[in-house]
Amino acid sequence: MRDYFDPTIKRYLRRWQTTLRPETIKSKRGLLRRFSTYLRENHPEVRRFSQLQRDPHIEGWIESRLSVSVVTRNWEIHNLRTFFEDLIEWQWRDAPPPALLRAEDIAPEPLHLPRPLSPELDQAVQKAFVEAGTCPAMGLLLMRYTGMRIGEMRALALNAMEPAGPEVFSLRVPPCKTYAERLIPIDERTVELIRRIIAQRAHLLKRRLRPSRRHLMMIGPWGRHLSPATYGVHLKELTAHLDPSEHITSHRLRHTYATELARAGMPVPALMKLMGHKTPKMTMRYVQVAQADVREAYEQALTQLSVIRSVQSSTLPALCVPTMALPQQPESIQLLKLMEAMITGLESHRRDELDPDRSKQLHRFIKRIRKAGYDLKDIL
Repeated sequence: MRDYFDPTIKRYLRRWQTTLRPETIKSKRGLLRRFSTYLRENHPEVRRFSQLQRDPHIEGWIESRLSVSVVTRNWEIHNLRTFFEDLIEWQWRDAPPPALLRAEDIAPEPLHLPRPLSPELDQAVQKAFVEAGTCPAMGLLLMRYTGMRIGEMRALALNAMEPAGPEVFSLRVPPCKTYAERLIPIDERTVELIRRIIAQRAHLLKRRLRPSRRHLMMIGPWGRHLSPATYGVHLKELTAHLDPSEHITSHRLRHTYATELARAGMPVPALMKLMGHKTPKMTMRYVQVAQADVREAYEQALTQLSVIRSVQSSTLPALCVPTMALPQQPESIQLLKLMEAMITGLESHRRDELDPDRSKQLHRFIKRIRKAGYDLKDIL
């Protein structure tokens, strides 16, 4: 079947090829081809982007993407909207009508807090890396010591460690995800680890390196530049004997590093620069108080409260308790209070309900119960 959209897509991607990364172009190409495939299969009468309508074409496509994650769907909507707006701005003949995709199509994304390893598990993981001593294990340990992303660790240059003073060194982290190179301070153990990686690389290398790989630090014994998936496999093997309930990933090593520094009181601007974040939004997640910290503070507060209460009990006069029984409330008042308690419980459940349809149903039901309560009050 002829693809009527392909010429426009190819022309659009060529326009951006000089300014966007190859990975970005590849992602955009995949999205636009999936969208054109959807149109061919579900709306074969549409042969140009200029024929698109909000209903049924765009709304149908959004509905077909409900099975993917919210983050992925939002990324697709944002990039497809940019594609449409570019065609309109450039006044191409195939430009679609305006406002096919709107801001309200972007769904709220779930907030995922960092998941650092517990101190005990962190020590066990580091021990497993040191004992293995392989190239992947040393790379993963370097990630734990510096908080680098896996792509940054893989792209490290052989001369990335630079002197910053007498017996003081910094690590030049290459531009990867954020397009920005950064220089981070490193401690003595990290310096020793990098020296060991470089020495091991020279000693164990069993074949001549390709010219394109000679500048890289993280090279395996057979001259291979290990992929992120390979590091993931090694990480799984090295930590298989540890807590089976924990899903240990390379990015959690970064979470552990940043959370450790945040708990030690490192200022947010400095932590933001160290981690390579563009905005403080992500950095602030590491500053969130962890559950262990909350529990510790809670226990300390209880200790203080127990001291205060013991002092109060020794100074305050004893409470006089009346010997006569308290008067019983009339049955009618008890019934009304019971109904109020039920309404309060239902209202709390409605606010916690994630499904908007069920929330509306509960809201209507609560209104009926509240009206019945007014009628009961008049009757009693």
